[in-house]
Amino acid sequence: MLRKTGIVLSIALGIILAASGICLVISVIWPVNDLKLVSLISDNWLMTIFTLQANIINNHDNLSGINLYDIGIIFLFIFVCLALFEKFKYQYKVMFLISILLLILGLVIFVITNLAGRSAFMVSGLIISCLFFSKNTQSKIAGLTGIIANILLLAGDFTVGANIKIIPFLFGVGYLLLIIWIFMIARILTLTEKE
Repeated sequence: MLRKTGIVLSIALGIILAASGICLVISVIWPVNDLKLVSLISDNWLMTIFTLQANIINNHDNLSGINLYDIGIIFLFIFVCLALFEKFKYQYKVMFLISILLLILGLVIFVITNLAGRSAFMVSGLIISCLFFSKNTQSKIAGLTGIIANILLLAGDFTVGANIKIIPFLFGVGYLLLIIWIFMIARILTLTEKE
């Protein structure tokens, strides 16, 4: 049951992240105040980091403050991790528990500080991506995709305000790879559900 839930939630998370990116592009191409729903959909911390790095500054581009959208994305990822934990629990129990605890700790820090803690999403993603390498070729590709995505996103997160021209491009690539990685996780969970 948890795996089926993980499949649905990973697909939902992939769609949410893809919709955020598409909505950001729409809001840049068509910057009018009437598109409040479009702005709202693209208003997660990863898109905010990208807009700050790329100097696409809007009035709402601020990383501080509680954002229920960010909390929802991290909660979805926690359940995806739990579904993966059910699949791999006998091999990597400690590592999965660490990645899940990192996400929970990150959420607690975010709620307390209204700013820090969301990077736990990428650190947890790095840990999980590394665990894919001992499996079949498809899992290894997912592992490599996840590692590259999360490293690029962390690099962008840690260099906000540094004004390094290549970072927005790398961050954008990382974001696209993150979406692909999330859908790869859904596929891996789907295949193991049939086993």
